[in-house]
Amino acid sequence: MKLKLLAAAVLAGAAFSASAADQLINIGLGTTTFFGTPTLLEGGSDTLTFDGLATGLYNVTVSYQGNFLNIDTVTLNNNLGTALVIGGPTGYFSIGGLTLNTNSPFTLTLAGTEATSSLAQYQGAITVTAVPEPATYGMLLGGLGLLGMAARRKKQS
Repeated sequence: MKLKLLAAAVLAGAAFSASAADQLINIGLGTTTFFGTPTLLEGGSDTLTFDGLATGLYNVTVSYQGNFLNIDTVTLNNNLGTALVIGGPTGYFSIGGLTLNTNSPFTLTLAGTEATSSLAQYQGAITVTAVPEPATYGMLLGGLGLLGMAARRKKQS
């Protein structure tokens, strides 16, 4: 009896862990591509490249905080971000339904203007959330159906 209960618990746990985990890529003061270069927003934009994401469908949120600059647009792999909050030194952008391939890098482009070139700086974070595949929901429903069937058979016996 306890073995069947343990097996059902393991099966239910496996069904819930089928989705990919969220990944957070921090952009901070220690990143050489962001700080310490005299070309901040030179030509109107900065491009940052990241590696390490698996192939899949993702929703992305980009948040930033800056001094003496305004970031107007954010693109991720040439997909324009939707401004959730913009204006002043702080902003948030969202990009949904982005498909990444393993052989292509994760490229973020920030475009804007700086008010004072000697004092301008920014930092931010990119939150990448995996979008579950439809098969994940199918497996969940199938597992729940099997659990319901087992409970019904047990009740009848």
